[in-house]
Amino acid sequence: MKCQSKIRNVPVQLYLGWILLVWMFCGIGCGQPQGEMFEEMASPVVWPQSPETARVKYLGQLSTEADLRRGVSPMESLTQMLFGQEEIGVMVGPYAVAFDGADLLFVADTAGAVIHLMNLNTREYKQFFALAEEEKLVTPVGLCLGENYLYAVDSSLGKICVFDLEGHFQFSWGEGVLIRPSGIAYHRTERTLYIADAAQHAIFIFDATGRLLGQIGSRGVRREQFNFPTHLWIDNTGQLYVSDTLNYRIQIFSARGEFLRMFGQQGDRPGYFAHPCGVATDKHGNIYVVDKQFENVQIFSSAGEILMAFGGEGDAPGQFWLPGGIFIDESNRIYVADQFNKRVQIFQLLESSKK
Repeated sequence: MKCQSKIRNVPVQLYLGWILLVWMFCGIGCGQPQGEMFEEMASPVVWPQSPETARVKYLGQLSTEADLRRGVSPMESLTQMLFGQEEIGVMVGPYAVAFDGADLLFVADTAGAVIHLMNLNTREYKQFFALAEEEKLVTPVGLCLGENYLYAVDSSLGKICVFDLEGHFQFSWGEGVLIRPSGIAYHRTERTLYIADAAQHAIFIFDATGRLLGQIGSRGVRREQFNFPTHLWIDNTGQLYVSDTLNYRIQIFSARGEFLRMFGQQGDRPGYFAHPCGVATDKHGNIYVVDKQFENVQIFSSAGEILMAFGGEGDAPGQFWLPGGIFIDESNRIYVADQFNKRVQIFQLLESSKK
């Protein structure tokens, strides 16, 4: 008891001084420098495998705030020694991805009911979910960027929630028109937004303020008809790609909303679909389609001819478990929301791969 009493009576200043001396003894540079997010693997994961020419390469994954490898300054290191490390942000069920082309990666976390913001340059992290007053995001399922705003689809709220690029809520729209919105894409030239509504089997067109401009399609199996459309993508020419999920196909429309072509059908062979969801294009015009049931990404030519696939079922690098959305940036870097593996996987299209 006497020993315990003596310890309790040590002045706080002396105790902190002792901690500081130990920290200094370890070296002033006890902080941790910023690390490489995606280190080169000893055995690279590529598709297709040798002896064929590799066309897609696995780079790495982002699952938690720690994966950014931001680094820790000496002062931050001391603070963590004294008061413990703060909780880090983790992904629970990432479903959609958007990248600003420079630094900012946004991830819609459907299971976590938040949006993760990762700055790939400064390695800063935050998450946001607050809307007006006491309202919060419930089921964010789609994201796109446009005119310095982030547009987030919330399927449960039945509306589009608009944030600035720091995650501050601005306004929302779509209530009374949308029922179960599922996907979104931004047309930069026209400054319009296309919203897929799975419950209404249609694509709605809005201006950037939320004013309804038009509608494409209705329920059915013919061209310009849909059966639970989910994900959308608009390429650099303004063409709209629609993942017509339960019609097991991709439909493509012009920048003016005119039907151009479609490809795909239900099946279990390469080039067929079981549950198509995320869709995107690279700078060569190739079309990438995530298949939630195949647990892979299939790559097609602009005409809809199968070129190759990558991925497979599992939790190893390059494997998926119920993947959702996909985003491809101007450098042909590919981001895939690997939902049930609680991560975003990043791949690189190798420049030898052209259509």
